[in-house]
Amino acid sequence: MKAAIYTGIKSIEIQDVENRSPDPGFITLEMKRSGICGSDLHNYFGEWTAPTTRAAGHELCGPVAEVGEGVTDIQPGDFVTAECFSHCGNCRYCIKGLYNHCLNRQWFSHESHGGFAEYVTAHRSSIYKLPDSLTFEQGALVEPVAVAHRAIAQAQATYADRVAVIGGGTIGQLCLAVARAIGVKETLITVKYPQQATLAKELGADHIVDINDTDVKDYVKDLTDDFGMDAVIETVGGGQNFDHALGITRPQGALVLVAGYFEPLTVDLRRIVWSEARITGSNCYGFSGMKTDFEAAIDLMVAGRVQAEKIVTHRLPLDDIAEAFRLSADKTSGAVKVHVGEA
Repeated sequence: MKAAIYTGIKSIEIQDVENRSPDPGFITLEMKRSGICGSDLHNYFGEWTAPTTRAAGHELCGPVAEVGEGVTDIQPGDFVTAECFSHCGNCRYCIKGLYNHCLNRQWFSHESHGGFAEYVTAHRSSIYKLPDSLTFEQGALVEPVAVAHRAIAQAQATYADRVAVIGGGTIGQLCLAVARAIGVKETLITVKYPQQATLAKELGADHIVDINDTDVKDYVKDLTDDFGMDAVIETVGGGQNFDHALGITRPQGALVLVAGYFEPLTVDLRRIVWSEARITGSNCYGFSGMKTDFEAAIDLMVAGRVQAEKIVTHRLPLDDIAEAFRLSADKTSGAVKVHVGEA
């Protein structure tokens, strides 16, 4: 089968690889759509250690082609998607429902190929069945919607809260969409590119702050009479964005870090001390309340309350994945979310 493999910094190419039957406990699905994630771009730019022997890619969906020994509740033909990791179900974290911290957590396909291949191997513990009412495009967006749902849940945002999102990329836009879906009082998002501003308007943002010409701290100061935002979600990474996020969080407000930080930061802790801001991370997805974030994401999308498909700006076949990465890496191309796979 065809699989896209990283071959160097800003280099990914199609290779012919073996497509073997799934091991016990695994399933093989036919990839119909796969999205390029911000973490994939970290690999692409050499900021994270990229796999060089298997295809990456974890925002995916498709029909099951084959099931491994021991898998009885998933059948060939089922329409599925997957979390980006597997979990054991037996360790102290899994037993508590905190399976995103599983002591035996592994990449969902372990050493096999992910979403940037014609066929994907996934461990049963990561698999979710999808309703036929969702399209392939929507199915490949469940994973990032689940990430966004987790971030908003970590903020403990409610109908009475003003929520700000730092960053107008995929996760930022979906955090905005989820916040709107759960009915928060008011939303704000920062953007850097025209397509991000247009999309944020379509998704119903109350305030869109273009950081090219507006200081978000000044904007929030005027908006809230110097009170600050009740909850802030930081989706970009880097010291400046952390500083902006902390600078607009009200005393005893919530700041959630969901960005892919890849280097240490120098942080002024004084504001944290005097403001008593509650700062926490958001690690992929797990249980948020009585449901998993994946279940909540699917429910929101089926109900039409989160129209995640609006973020997809480019769709290319797997053979053109090098161009897909080039577009995704260059936001002046107009890209927000780039998909590969079937039309």
